[in-house]
Amino acid sequence: MKKSALAVFALAAICSAQDLPPQTIANSPAPDYSAFTHSYTLPFTRPVASGSLDGLIHVHASINGGPVGSFDVDTGSVGIVIGADDVPNIDPNGEKGQITYSSSGIELDGIWTLATVHFPDAIGDDGKPAPLDVKVKVLAVTKRLCHDMGPNSGKCTPSDHATSHMMGIGFDRGHDSPHPENNVFLSLSEMRAGTMRSGYIIEPDGIHLGLTAQNVGTGFHFQKLLPRDGVKADGPKDWLTAPGGFSVGAGRPEVGTILMDTGLTNMMIGAPGHKPGEVAAATPIKIYLPGGLSYSFNVGDTNSMTPRRVTWVEPKRGVFINTGLHALAHIDYLYDADGGYLGLRPRK
Repeated sequence: MKKSALAVFALAAICSAQDLPPQTIANSPAPDYSAFTHSYTLPFTRPVASGSLDGLIHVHASINGGPVGSFDVDTGSVGIVIGADDVPNIDPNGEKGQITYSSSGIELDGIWTLATVHFPDAIGDDGKPAPLDVKVKVLAVTKRLCHDMGPNSGKCTPSDHATSHMMGIGFDRGHDSPHPENNVFLSLSEMRAGTMRSGYIIEPDGIHLGLTAQNVGTGFHFQKLLPRDGVKADGPKDWLTAPGGFSVGAGRPEVGTILMDTGLTNMMIGAPGHKPGEVAAATPIKIYLPGGLSYSFNVGDTNSMTPRRVTWVEPKRGVFINTGLHALAHIDYLYDADGGYLGLRPRK
């Protein structure tokens, strides 16, 4: 199938969620960003054209003057996780930490250390190069442990010399990484000073850091998020996972929470009464997104919004969907950490 046909399919599939039970999935009024004019842009190491999401998304960065590397941009976790060998001047008194990725069972152990994260490719409002430095704690890891959990487990190898280049930028990510102050995209000095709207937009060519009337523009469908308790009063706000839903085959819609996870290329779904296991090829699935949007696919088809595979997993916290990266094949993604909004904009 040609790319043009893929684009037509995806745009036709993004539609109103009127057939979903009326349970908090709605298009909220748009926030006002007119008071903010300053932002940066981080280009991806490789542009992600619509219809060709054949891998994860990456940006260049270095830590404490170490080597410039390519980091996976992951909305499914919080905090930069990097091999200790690539972090000069690790704080010897830093707090021990670990993060476990539920989809793969990989546990990474290390030290949280305050570091300068350098983005050499950053671009300013005037379109000119504007290399950017951000102070934030990163997890400098050495040890990798493997747990038999998640549909992507089985390829992990334990190591006492672990490497990683993960840049977690999500919200409400549970007990492993719940601290929004470790989110490098929300830690710019201008955001901390209140002169830049804390948040970001993921588009095909890169990421806008800081929300303005110009870079937000029009066309976003907004979902108001609920605040999460337990965050630091003097740090970035955090918000609960957005509402969403799905239906499988002729089954009724299931309503719960949804994570649009750029760190995966597969999809995970969970609901009470369903046993863990793979969803059969050709099974029709409909996903109900925040902001009143939805899209459909058949498992294993060639459409660009179709995940690599779909797996039923144990619903530990009720009905949920992890869409994986492919849900963004034809959608721009906005997170407003100051106001508590998730925005989605279908691309033509």
